[in-house]
Amino acid sequence: MVQIDEKTILNNLINLKQIVFEVTEKCNLKCEYCGLSERLYQVYDYRKNRDMPFKKAKSIIDYLLNLWNENKVQDTSFRLVVGFYGGEPLINSSLIRKIIDYFEQLKIESRKIQYTMTTNAVLMDKYMDFLVEKNFILFISLDGDENAQSYRLDHSGKNSFEQIIHNVKLLRVKHPDYFEKSVNFTSVLHNRNDVEPIYHFFKRNFGKVPKIYPLNTSGISENKKEEFRKMYQNVSQSLMKATDCETFEKEYFLDLPRGYWLSKYLYALSGNIFLNYNHLLTQNLVNSEIYTGTCMPFSNKMFISSEGKILPCERIDSDFVMGYAHEDHVELDYKYVAEQHNCFLTKCANQCMRCATNMFCPKCIYTIDDIRDKSPHCINFCTKEAFDKDSEKIFDSLRKYPHYYDKILSEVNF
Repeated sequence: MVQIDEKTILNNLINLKQIVFEVTEKCNLKCEYCGLSERLYQVYDYRKNRDMPFKKAKSIIDYLLNLWNENKVQDTSFRLVVGFYGGEPLINSSLIRKIIDYFEQLKIESRKIQYTMTTNAVLMDKYMDFLVEKNFILFISLDGDENAQSYRLDHSGKNSFEQIIHNVKLLRVKHPDYFEKSVNFTSVLHNRNDVEPIYHFFKRNFGKVPKIYPLNTSGISENKKEEFRKMYQNVSQSLMKATDCETFEKEYFLDLPRGYWLSKYLYALSGNIFLNYNHLLTQNLVNSEIYTGTCMPFSNKMFISSEGKILPCERIDSDFVMGYAHEDHVELDYKYVAEQHNCFLTKCANQCMRCATNMFCPKCIYTIDDIRDKSPHCINFCTKEAFDKDSEKIFDSLRKYPHYYDKILSEVNF
């Protein structure tokens, strides 16, 4: 197993790709399946309607800028994505403006900044001009038609569909070029919708293909598991029910079991796919690694909670806090972050090394419910017998559909 150290964490921060600010815990909707509510989930940090103070956001920006300046490579500029998260982030639009103003004031030469936000669009009619002005990449949460949206209620218990669809259409009319280029949709799959009607709803109304996600399966309350089971729907199973198989194979190839496993299999085990020249030259040196779906801390992003907790991702429970952004300084111990990460990997090592899908595991160790126990159990564990059966299905797909190989090589971003 490859261990990381404080130098790894430092290098990840120097090359940080994305920082996400939870600008508020407040939300103007009360979605019944929300992973941040106690409706279905065991929540470590209860929502207290907190807003992030600007001084904490400034503190982490200054901290990172100091690192970047100390390790600056002359005449280079990297893309930095600055994301805003909630709650509903537009509730605290004043803080978003302050953060953007501060970035613009700093004029960071080593970073090309792109702003992004996930929003429920309830307040979008008030702030759309600002979002367009700052060229936000926008992700609008909408589960489909009115019935599909019926789990996403406002605080009076009313379906949010009419208000959101009005604002989305208004944005399209006022800023058609921006809408075409920068607006995306995300939908949560559950027992009141399906992939096919979701797809046709967005194609028909907006000419867009939404990204579809299942409900979060981690941290479900013990007494809510039966209720969750009734609400949950698997994306691939829903795709298999589609009548227009050719269209959905094109649009959601990687979400179909055949496409997902084929791409992962070819990448991990074919010996023919390399990310770059370094990967080509060093492939034989990394066979002893434990491959989980876990990113190294801060290798992809940094998430700052409303109260200043530093985490590697917004999808990870805040009890895995790795540091704190205070109003006048940042508390971040690289050695502790590395040791905690190594500790969790070590706990999974025995099970991972016996897992037949070790080389292309999709599971993040921080979402294993009992990862803090002495011997955690991963629900994605796969025996050799089960893997051999899946492998035969993969080879059968290649024999029947040889064009899949070219499709994966030319279209899939590993």
